[in-house]
Amino acid sequence: MYRLSIFIIIKLISCFLFSVNLTAQPFNVDSLERCLESFKGSREEKGALLLNLSNAYVRIDTAKSRIYALETVKFAQDNSLIGLEASGYITLASLYSFTDSSKTKLYATKALSLAQSHKGLEIQQAKALGSLSNYYIRSKQYYLAHVQMKEAEKIFIQLNDLEQLFKVYYNIRILYSLINDKDNILRYANKELELAIKAGDKKNEFLARYNIGKLHFEDKEKQETLDYYLDFYQLSLNENTNLTDNIAADCGNILLFQNRPREALYYLNKVLESNETKLQKTVVMSTLYTYVAEAYAMLQLVDSAEYFLKKSQDEYDTQDYIIPNIERIRSELNFIKGDYRSAFQNYKNFHFLSDSLSQTLKTSEISRIRNWYELEQKDNENELLQQEKQKQQKLITFLTGTLSLIFILFALLIILYRKTVEKNNELKSLHTVKDKLFSVISHDLRAPMATLTSMLKFANKKSLDTETRAHFFSDISTRVDDTFSLLDNLLRWSKNQMKRIVPSPVSFNIRKEIQEITDDLLNIAQAKKITLNVHCEEFLVYADRDMFAVVMRNLLTNAIKYSFPKGEVKIVTKLANDLKMITVSVKDVGIGMSQEVQDNLFKLSKTKSVKGTNNESGTGLGLALCADFVKINSGDIWFNSKEGEGSTFFFSIPMTIDIN
Repeated sequence: MYRLSIFIIIKLISCFLFSVNLTAQPFNVDSLERCLESFKGSREEKGALLLNLSNAYVRIDTAKSRIYALETVKFAQDNSLIGLEASGYITLASLYSFTDSSKTKLYATKALSLAQSHKGLEIQQAKALGSLSNYYIRSKQYYLAHVQMKEAEKIFIQLNDLEQLFKVYYNIRILYSLINDKDNILRYANKELELAIKAGDKKNEFLARYNIGKLHFEDKEKQETLDYYLDFYQLSLNENTNLTDNIAADCGNILLFQNRPREALYYLNKVLESNETKLQKTVVMSTLYTYVAEAYAMLQLVDSAEYFLKKSQDEYDTQDYIIPNIERIRSELNFIKGDYRSAFQNYKNFHFLSDSLSQTLKTSEISRIRNWYELEQKDNENELLQQEKQKQQKLITFLTGTLSLIFILFALLIILYRKTVEKNNELKSLHTVKDKLFSVISHDLRAPMATLTSMLKFANKKSLDTETRAHFFSDISTRVDDTFSLLDNLLRWSKNQMKRIVPSPVSFNIRKEIQEITDDLLNIAQAKKITLNVHCEEFLVYADRDMFAVVMRNLLTNAIKYSFPKGEVKIVTKLANDLKMITVSVKDVGIGMSQEVQDNLFKLSKTKSVKGTNNESGTGLGLALCADFVKINSGDIWFNSKEGEGSTFFFSIPMTIDIN
């Protein structure tokens, strides 16, 4: 059975029933101002009084609150009270949080800067981080908000400030609710509960338990959800908490959802008994009366249901939330009484007033009631006509089934044809790659090995002087390194093509990894007098470390190879716009690439080898391997190049998001 705006109504009931038990404690601003006029204490005490006045006016007069906060900051600056100045900025950041986000960020940043530059201001530092996180949340920069909150969490853990830590956990849970991360929502709700138990805070303990229950509330059909609420209700009764009515209302709602109206009435009546005498006419009471009426309607107790529907209308006469549900329940009651015309009209009214019912349910329910009404008007319809319609329906069903079967067979043939074409294309591609590999092995690998063999034989002759021998062995070493790099790329790429390597991602520092790779290639760069400039931040990335090293080594080697002597290769990392990826760029000032080379750069079967600026050889195999490894690690690779001016290669890599 559908219930209009269940989530909104239950949330409304919960918030209201919880709030009616709270009594406001107004700040005695008059006495504070009189105290300020005749104040004769120390400067620290006067500064604290100004700040207290600002906080006292927060809910009364925000303009005065800002004035006192600014006075607090000015007084603190004049008297070199750094902690007080930071606290004043935090108050200002909070006051502007809903009106001017730029000022929120400005004052929170000032407070954070002061707190970080002076010892003993950890509390102010954590609160400033909290203000910044609120700014980032309102700016929808959720990752940055998460970073600030986690930093604040570390500080409060060090200070063992359980009260503030509870607030941080609450805010982190709300942040995860904004991005719909249900696992982390539940994780931090449990952290709130553990912290409240540790602090012996019964109020927050029950509130945390209640929030955990709300996280399971979507699964109202599950018996475990109901069991949780029933146990929690009994516990609330034993402890006499102000959450009892909230939990009873939830129990009643879950039982209604599970079509158990008699049990639902028990809990709904508990809420009514507790609140009928002390509440004025409100939408909350009207909603509760509507639920009681629905329970009686499910039991087909028409008189009782109508009585509570009338009470619901007497309580609250607006159409928001209430009237649509009343129309729906009246439709059910009229249907029970056999008044199908009225039932149909009530249901049309319900759908007209309600915008929360899906179009599918509207169509099916209205169609169902219309059919009942039409059947009532056609009791004397000819039986033969009905039989004829049934025969026609069977024929239509048979024809529909036959056509569906033909369509399925046709679709299967198309799928098989496409798979055959794809397989043929794949085989053709593999054949082309095979030819390319044989070419690499026979030319790019065989030729250097033959050259190395000849050079070694020549270098073995005793007639060579020391300087010539050293030159020969230096040349041999360079050729061995090039040949080994080619062979390593060839083996890695072949293994990937045959077995489809599965990555083993880990979290690592990208700057440290890039620095190690550049150090390894320093000798090759120095041989051409090329400068390697690394501009990398210490981001944590999540990828296969070996594959990342292969990609970086190949891109750097190519950059050195195609750079002019005495040039520069620049490596830069930066955070992508989505805050989830890190972009790495490798830029050289070299020969660049023609448009033809660019169009076929990552296609091994079409790649043409281009000599380096010192006549270094290449195969294109390294870039094909880079493209495969980047995509395996959920990244992307691209480039821009201009012939005669150089090239820049970019690739993205996932960032480690979860900070624990």
